[in-house]
Amino acid sequence: IAFADQAALAIENARLREQVRRSAVAEERNRLARELHDAVTQTLFSTSLIAEVLPRLWARKPEEALERLAELRELTRGALAEMRTLLLELRPTALTEASLGDLLHQLADAITGRARIPVSVTVQGESVLPPDVQIAFYRIAQEALNNVAKHARASQAALTLTLGPDLVTLQVEDNGCGFDPDQIPPTSLGLGIMRERAQAIGADLHVQSQPNVGTTIVALWRDGHRQQS
Repeated sequence: IAFADQAALAIENARLREQVRRSAVAEERNRLARELHDAVTQTLFSTSLIAEVLPRLWARKPEEALERLAELRELTRGALAEMRTLLLELRPTALTEASLGDLLHQLADAITGRARIPVSVTVQGESVLPPDVQIAFYRIAQEALNNVAKHARASQAALTLTLGPDLVTLQVEDNGCGFDPDQIPPTSLGLGIMRERAQAIGADLHVQSQPNVGTTIVALWRDGHRQQS
């Protein structure tokens, strides 16, 4: 009887684990579907509206038509970058196959297309990062840019990645509304997620912000192995 009970318990545990796995997969699919709708679908809808009026506008106001054409190009570029970003979520190993600089450019294009906020990207130096470090820096940049799009009310933002021989620095800054760090809980605005990402790889995360001035987020990672050598 004891053996039968143990076997039944093992079967039940296996069934519950499978239910949890399926639930996690379904939840992830739903999240990606929401992001696809919120980002890509709305962007493509905007491009279709512009494309529809562009021929008539070109005949009456060529200069304004040129502006709309540039906007159309920016929107389609952003939608393509957004799709590539979502594909990375479906195949996480791709986050370590491309260079971090290329991934940051892709994030910037996606935010520019989605939120109409120009995001410049500067990459200084060259270095091959450990996979966990590269993924953490990508996620920190992703969360910081999402904050810019959702909360900052900024007109521009900038990403700066500096790859030194034993120090890697990522800086994300915007000229938005800013906030008082003393009045914001440490877990708000995705700050908790970014700090967890930084702590997981032994990096430091600094947040500087003032109301009506903007926000700067800096992540610093030191390669202990290279320093020791």
